[in-house]
Amino acid sequence: MTQLNRRRFLSSGIAVAGGGVLGTLGLPGVADAAPADAAGARPLHDDGHEVTSGWTFTAADDTTVSGGGLASAQHVAGMKPAVVPGTPLTSMIANGEYPDPLYGHIVTDTVPDTLKDTGYWYRVAFPVPRLIPGQRFWLRFEGINYLGTIWLDGTQVGTVEGAFKRGVFDVTDIVAKADGTAHLAVLVGKLDYDEGPALPSYTSGVTRGGRNGGPTGVTLKNGPTFFCTSGWDWLPTIPDRDLGIWQPVTWSTTGPVRLTDVRVDPTLSEDLGTADIAVDLALDSAFSTSRAVVVKGSLDGRDFERTVTVPAGTSSITVTSKEIAALRLNRPKLWWPNGYGDPHRYRLTIGVESGGQVHDERTVDFGVRRIEYTKPIQSPSGSLADCLAITVNNQPILVMGGNWGLDEALKRIPRERLREQVRLHRDANLNLIRNWNGQSSTEDFFDACDEFGILVWQDFFCSTEGPPPADFDRDLDNIRECIVRFRNHPSVLLWCGGNEGPPPQTLIDGLDALVAELDPKRAALTSSAGDTGKDAIAGYSSGGPYHWVTPSTHFSLNNGTQWPPFHNEVGSYSIPTLEFIRKMLPEASWEHPDDFWADRDVNGNGGNGGGAGYLKLTAQRYGELQNLPDFARKSQLMNYECIKAIYESRAANMESAGEGRPYPSTGVVMWMTNPAQPSFVWQMYSHDLEAHSSFYAVQHACRRVNVILNSQTLDVVVANHTRAAVRGTVAVTLYGLDGAAFAGTSLRVDGAAAADHTVVGGIAAQLGTAPSDVAFVRLSFGDEHGVELVRNFYWVENPARAAGFVSLDDAPAAAVSVVADARHGQDGLDLTVEVENTGRAVALMTHLQLYDTRTGERVLPATFSDNYLNLAAGESSTVRVRLDDEQVRSHPSLGVRVDGWKIDQDASRLRGHGVAVTFNQAALSTHPATKTFAG
Repeated sequence: MTQLNRRRFLSSGIAVAGGGVLGTLGLPGVADAAPADAAGARPLHDDGHEVTSGWTFTAADDTTVSGGGLASAQHVAGMKPAVVPGTPLTSMIANGEYPDPLYGHIVTDTVPDTLKDTGYWYRVAFPVPRLIPGQRFWLRFEGINYLGTIWLDGTQVGTVEGAFKRGVFDVTDIVAKADGTAHLAVLVGKLDYDEGPALPSYTSGVTRGGRNGGPTGVTLKNGPTFFCTSGWDWLPTIPDRDLGIWQPVTWSTTGPVRLTDVRVDPTLSEDLGTADIAVDLALDSAFSTSRAVVVKGSLDGRDFERTVTVPAGTSSITVTSKEIAALRLNRPKLWWPNGYGDPHRYRLTIGVESGGQVHDERTVDFGVRRIEYTKPIQSPSGSLADCLAITVNNQPILVMGGNWGLDEALKRIPRERLREQVRLHRDANLNLIRNWNGQSSTEDFFDACDEFGILVWQDFFCSTEGPPPADFDRDLDNIRECIVRFRNHPSVLLWCGGNEGPPPQTLIDGLDALVAELDPKRAALTSSAGDTGKDAIAGYSSGGPYHWVTPSTHFSLNNGTQWPPFHNEVGSYSIPTLEFIRKMLPEASWEHPDDFWADRDVNGNGGNGGGAGYLKLTAQRYGELQNLPDFARKSQLMNYECIKAIYESRAANMESAGEGRPYPSTGVVMWMTNPAQPSFVWQMYSHDLEAHSSFYAVQHACRRVNVILNSQTLDVVVANHTRAAVRGTVAVTLYGLDGAAFAGTSLRVDGAAAADHTVVGGIAAQLGTAPSDVAFVRLSFGDEHGVELVRNFYWVENPARAAGFVSLDDAPAAAVSVVADARHGQDGLDLTVEVENTGRAVALMTHLQLYDTRTGERVLPATFSDNYLNLAAGESSTVRVRLDDEQVRSHPSLGVRVDGWKIDQDASRLRGHGVAVTFNQAALSTHPATKTFAG
C-alpha cells in the first residue's frame, strides 16, 4: 500500500463554508467519533438524501431579495413551484404557463425566446439532522446549467461553473445551527454568450437559417453547456437554453474522514484468466493531525480490511491485489458489449472507519474487460496505419452504433425514460452510443449503458459549428470532472475532444494530458473527424451522407475501396408512424407540409433538397403521395431499405480485406438513433419511444449472424460477428409481384469465419429472369441440422428494367392470420402474437401496434420482439411484447392493431385471447377518392 499527497483523484472542487467542522465543534481539531456501541449513538455516515420537493423559482430580474434573504425562512413574493431536476421552461410547462411546445406547436412561436435572457433564483427548505460530534454535512449538486451560486441559511457557500461540473460543499457549521430545517437558495446564471433564435422555414429547404448553432454560432463560446439548444438541424431553438438545476441536489453526512473519490482500475490478463483490481482512494481528513483508520471493503463476496495512517487534509492511497488477496479475481466474469456475452458487473463496497464508526463508504459497480483500439490497415498512401478497430476481450468487434445529440430537448429525462432509450439500443442489436459533444453526460446514462452492454464514445464540448470556448480553463475543468466522474464505468470506450474538427491546440493538449493523468488505459481522440494527438489513431471520420440514398449507394461506399474504414456519422430520413405524425403536428398541417413540419426538422441538413425534395423522392420511388397515411406507409419502406443498408453494407465488408478492396469496415455509427424531439429525420424510434420501421431495420441488419444481399453486386454474404465459424446452407427464393416463386438456389456455407464476412454466392442471373419490375428475395440461413439461424427479406428492382417500386401498388393484397394471446404473470403481462401469411401474395411490412381500446392511444413503450414482418405465402412469425405492472394498471383493456403495405381485410383472420385484434383502419386508408396530400 502506498500513501501519496496528491490531488489527482479529487472528484470535484470541495468548498468549506463558515469554518467547516472546526466551526461546528468549536475545537482546534475534531473529536473522536463515539464508539458504535455507545448508548444512543447514531452513525456518522448517512448517504444519498435527494432534495426533490418544495422547490420554488423565479426569474432573477423579478426579485430584489438577496441570496442571503432567499436562503432563509422569510416569505418572498412571486415565487412559483419548480421542478428540480429541471429547467425553467419545464417548470413553466408544469405550472400551465405554456403548452408542451414540441407537440402541435412551433417552439419559437409558442414560448418567448427571452427566457434565456435572465438568470433564475431557486429556493427550498429541507429537513436536516442534528449533527453529532465528528459528523460533517455535505451539500452536493450533480449539475447546474450554466453558472450556479449557492447560499445556505443566509451564507454564500460556493459556486459551480459549467453544466457538467459537480459542486460539493462542506456546510457542517451552518447545518449545526439550523435547528432541524435548512434554507437553500441557488442563483442559476445565464449563458455568457447567446443570441436570438434560429427560425424554421419549410420553403427554405435547409435547416434553421441554413446553419447549426444559432444565427452566428456564438453560443459555442460558452463551452460546457447544451449549446445545441441554440438551434440545430435536429433541434429547435429552446427558449431557456436548458438553464436550471438539471441534475439532482442531495445531502449526506460523513465522519471526519471523507472519501472524495474511489477509482477502480481492473487489469485483465491477456488470456482472460485473472484480473487484478487496484483501488485508488482520495481522502479528505478534518483531523488536525495524522490518524490511523481502517480501510474496509468487500468484493465478490470476499471481505478485506487494512489499517492505514491518513494525514490531515487531502491525500490518497492505493490498495492492490499484491497486498489484498481479495482484489485478485480468478476466472473473472467479463463485461461484454451487447451481443457478445453478458455485460457482467462486479460490486465493490469500500469504506473508511475508526473507533468502530464508519466515516464514509462508497459502492462502485465496475466491469472487467480489456480493450484494444487499433489494427494495422493499408492506408491510401500504401503504408500500414494504426486504424480505429475495436477488440474487446480478444474478440474483434464491428462497431454498430448510434449517435445521441441530446437525451431530451427540454432535459425531461428521468432515470426510467433514459434507461428505456438505452434498452432500445440493446434490443436493436447495437453495441455503441456516441454521446455527441457530451450533451447527455449523467450517471443514469452510463449506468444504463453498463447494464445493457453499450459502449460509449464520449465526446466533449467543442464543435466546428461555431467559435471555440472563450474560457479554456473552465472547459478543461469540466472535462476533468467528466473523466474522474465516469471512468469507473466499463461502458466508456474512449474520450474525444469534440465534433467534426480539432479544438484549439490548448484543448487538444489539455485533454491528452488529462487522460494520461486520470485514465491512461483509454484512448483519447482529438475529434470525431480525426486524431492529431500523440500516437494518433487513423482510419475514421464523420461526414455523412446524412440524407436518403439507395441501398446500392451505401454498398458502393462501403465495398472495401473507400477510405476510411470507420464512419461515425451517416444517416437518413426516418419518418415515424402515422399516429405519431398526427400527434406532433396540428391537424391543419397533416396534409400540407409547412413550417410546423420544418420545426420537426423535415428539412434535415438540406440533403435530398430538404423536406419537399424528400417527399418528391418518395413519390418517385413508391408512387404519388395520396394522403398522409399513404406518405406514412411509403416512408416506412423508405426508412427500412436505406437504414438497413447503412449497417448491412458494413457487415458485408467487415474484418477481412479482399483483392482490390484493402479497406474492410471496422465500424459505423448512425446519425442519429435517439431523437431529442418529435422529428422526421435521424432516429430509430419516436420521441415517445415508439419503434417504427427504422428500429427494425437496425435490429435486422445488426444480428450477430446474418445473411445479407449486397444490393450493389447482388452477392449473398454471411456476416458472422461471433467467436466461432458457422456452417450450413443459405436457401434463396425469388418471388414476383404476384407472390409466386420464379427462381431459387441453395448456397453451401462450408465455414463462415468468426468475426468476418463470407461471400457464398450471387443471384444476379436469377434476378434477371424476374417477370415484373420488382422482385422479392428471401434468404434463409440454416445450420447443418436444418435449424434456421436467420431469415432476411428484400424487395429489389429487376436490373433489366429498373423503375423504382411504383408497381408495388399493383401487387395483390395479402391475406394474413393474426392471433394474439395475453397472459398475466407475477410482474406484468406477456403478449404473444402469431402472424401467418395465409394467402398467395407476399405480406409486405406487416405492422403490429399495441393500443388501449378505451382511448385508441398507443401503449408505450411497448416494443415487439419483431415487427414490420415480410412473409411469403405460408410463412409465419411469432412476436412478443412485455408490459410491466404499471402499464397493465394504466391500460386494463388492450388491443393489437394491424396494418401493412396492402392487406385484404376480407380474406384475413384476426383473433385474440384476452386482447382485442383489429385492423388499423386509419393507417390502411391510403387511397382516398381524391388526392389530399399537398406535398
